[in-house]
Amino acid sequence: RRDMKAFGVKVCCIRPGLFKTALTNPAKIMKEKEVIWNKLPLDIKKQYGDNYVQKDAAKKEKLSKICLNEDISPVVQCMEHALTSLHPHAHYVVGQDAKLFWNPLSRMPVAIQD
Repeated sequence: RRDMKAFGVKVCCIRPGLFKTALTNPAKIMKEKEVIWNKLPLDIKKQYGDNYVQKDAAKKEKLSKICLNEDISPVVQCMEHALTSLHPHAHYVVGQDAKLFWNPLSRMPVAIQD
C-alpha cells in the first residue's frame, strides 16, 4: 500500500473474516488437499505425520462451524466504498469473527499468534 503511494495509486486493504463461499467449503478443500497429499513422497509424508490430513480436516471443520459469516454483502459493500468513496479507509475489517478474533490476534506478539 505504501509502496504504491509514490506512483499515485491508492490501495485499500480489505481484511475479511471467514465467509461461506466456494473457497471455504471444507469438503472441497480437503478433497484438493488429499490429491496433493497422495502425490507427496513418503519421506515428506513422514515429516508431517500419519494423521496429518485427518487432524487438519477436523480443525477446518470445527473452524468452519464457528466462524463462517453467511452473508458476503458486507465485503462487497467495503469493496464498493473503497472504490467509490472520495476518502476511502486504508483498512477495512469485515465480519464479526474478524473484528472480535482475527484482527486483534494479528496485532498481538508472534508468540501469542502462533
